Amino acid sequence: METTSSRYEQQPVQHYARKVRRHLPPVVFQRNPARALWLPVHLGIIVAAALYVVRAVPPWYAGILCALLAGHSWGCLGFLAHEALHHAIVKSRTAERLIGYAGFGLYGLSPTLWSVWHNQAHHGNTGKPVVDPDGYGTLGFWRKSAVVRALEKMAPGSGSARSGAFFFVWFSIHSFLVLVFHSRRNDYYARVSRCLVYAESAGMLLFWVAVGCAVGAHAFLFIYVLPLLVANAVIMSYIATNHFLNPLTEVNDPLANTLSVTGPRWLERLHLQFGYHVEHHLFPMMSGRHAPAVRTVLVRLYGERYLNMPQARAVRLLYQRPKVHDTHDTLIDPRTLKAFNALVPGDLSMAALQAE
Repeated sequence: METTSSRYEQQPVQHYARKVRRHLPPVVFQRNPARALWLPVHLGIIVAAALYVVRAVPPWYAGILCALLAGHSWGCLGFLAHEALHHAIVKSRTAERLIGYAGFGLYGLSPTLWSVWHNQAHHGNTGKPVVDPDGYGTLGFWRKSAVVRALEKMAPGSGSARSGAFFFVWFSIHSFLVLVFHSRRNDYYARVSRCLVYAESAGMLLFWVAVGCAVGAHAFLFIYVLPLLVANAVIMSYIATNHFLNPLTEVNDPLANTLSVTGPRWLERLHLQFGYHVEHHLFPMMSGRHAPAVRTVLVRLYGERYLNMPQARAVRLLYQRPKVHDTHDTLIDPRTLKAFNALVPGDLSMAALQAE
């Protein structure tokens, strides 16, 4: 089906899922409970680093090393919570919720809110202007909203000095914005309990207040503040590259509105294959462990329409291109009105990027 807003074919996610599923064995769609073993591994690293900081009172450089290790593990726990709350790891909803608390507790993000924000609103409306909570929207929206204009200055590609902090703070800021604004505007609380969301958020906040009071400001810097910045950067290095360079779409077409990113194989495994994001949008309830098999089928069936590139290159592009859309397929700097093409399926600009 052709849309009036794009120069390339768009199909709904179900169209691709049906075709790709025929080429995959049933094991790809089974839960993968072994992934839950990452929970004690990363919690062990986090707790060990915290105990060392509190008991040994190490020099600042050792404290920073502990913060880097703990922050990376917190980021990995975020990937684990994401997969668990998509029902890809364990059958028990209680166990899923516990993994969600562990993965999102650092940010004060309610797993209940995440399920409606991410699983329903984002996956159900990926790339759709305004309705998708994970984008900056259109030039008209930017002009109408002072809040959007202020937030856009933090975005990579805005040219503002504030954008240098984006990766280190945005997941926390966005979680707060969804809690306070998006959830009300898009009526999330018609689907989940507002009281439960607030209770979970408040409980996480109180936990960290108690930790801060118990360990003091110096230790809290290395146990919470710096790991929070690192964890934000780990998660946003994927979330931003997975969608911010792509076009808006009225049809939820993951081959158009989503970008997969690649890295060293060992790092992809450590990060639970989160970069295989086109694959994830095709089969959200599939464990990332099987995403490489889906990629093989996508490349065979759709060739260069399947968008992927090295993660480092995608990050560079983020800072070279604005995040506001003029048309569905065009990104525009709202201050200079300089336009850039979004990365669309089969676009020659994409082929050139792949050939660099």
